Amino acid sequence: MIEVINMEGMPVYKCRTQDEETFSVSQLEGKGLPCGIYFIRIKKAHGIETAKLLIC
Repeated sequence: MIEVINMEGMPVYKCRTQDEETFSVSQLEGKGLPCGIYFIRIKKAHGIETAKLLIC
């Protein structure tokens, strides 16, 4: 599962994916997210990864 979280800790986008699928940040284009700083949380079978995302 992929979650995009704003600076207030609120989820603004969620996407359920299979482990074999790949995810690209370009898939978030056109989702209507305003400019700002976000965090991407990717949950997989082996753990959770978090990264910072800047949308301008």
